[in-house]
Amino acid sequence: MAGICAIAALCLPASASAMELARYDNTIILSGPVNGSEWAMVKDAFAANPHIDLVILRNSHGGEAGTGYEIGEFFRQRGVTTAVSGYCVSSCSRMFLGGKNRLFTDDYPLDQTRVGFHGHYDAQGNLNGASVIRDGLYEWIIRYSDGKADPELVKRWIAIRKNKGAANFFHPDLAATLGNSVFFCDGMQRQKITSCEAIPTDALQRGVITDKRRISSPDQASLPSRARANAFPPSGYADIDELDKLPLDARPGVEQYQRYLAAPTPKAFAVAPTRRHWGWNSGSKEDVNAQALKRCEERAGQACVLYSVDDNVVYQQ
Repeated sequence: MAGICAIAALCLPASASAMELARYDNTIILSGPVNGSEWAMVKDAFAANPHIDLVILRNSHGGEAGTGYEIGEFFRQRGVTTAVSGYCVSSCSRMFLGGKNRLFTDDYPLDQTRVGFHGHYDAQGNLNGASVIRDGLYEWIIRYSDGKADPELVKRWIAIRKNKGAANFFHPDLAATLGNSVFFCDGMQRQKITSCEAIPTDALQRGVITDKRRISSPDQASLPSRARANAFPPSGYADIDELDKLPLDARPGVEQYQRYLAAPTPKAFAVAPTRRHWGWNSGSKEDVNAQALKRCEERAGQACVLYSVDDNVVYQQ
């Protein structure tokens, strides 16, 4: 694999950040992009503590392909459990699949926790089919899913033409609310992952996970999303998706709230006493609460209040 740009997600420059590694007793947490230096870092961590038995992979879009294979194979040799926290895509997904036991965490909501699989790509994000064949990606997935992966589905995802696409596996419990928990995105257009093609199977059936339990990461309380949930707890006024409780008489505002529900966190939705004005913000590096209030107040010409923060309704009538 050396000497080629066989990158699972994209070709990263040499100066790109490596995954961060945090230690908690016999658990390590790996997060961020994969640049190829992680193999030495992981070996050093296990050399320092041979009793590591849990590896949590958090919010990684992947990166250098060979590293994903190497670390995944190392995890299988060591018999560790791997768990996904947030998203784990591309070469990160191979690290995850290397775990002897594989789980989801409850660090993030069900619809924000997934493992994504696809092929190898060049610097322009186009499929590198020769690399896929040369490195035996199809056979590797079948083997490390303990023979449970759907061969036809694997053939589809390793042939996705653009690196923005992936076969996304969420926890099977997501099907209770969305009808499905596996979604195939071809990467040819921008869309919410759960709006992509629904695949009638789940992560347990296909060997992506080995157990439906959801565990908590040792640093869960320090995650920004958890801190926001504690700072803005539910008021009890309504459930997040109770549209008939929304204090808005304007139909466009209700439609915007439905868009808000599908938006990623962090996010906030504000309403005015007039019941005719609203404002919301999502995913910004700025203070989303302040931005939502500002937009609402500019429209209403008066002070607004927060209706919801992330997935909690904080409004008090």
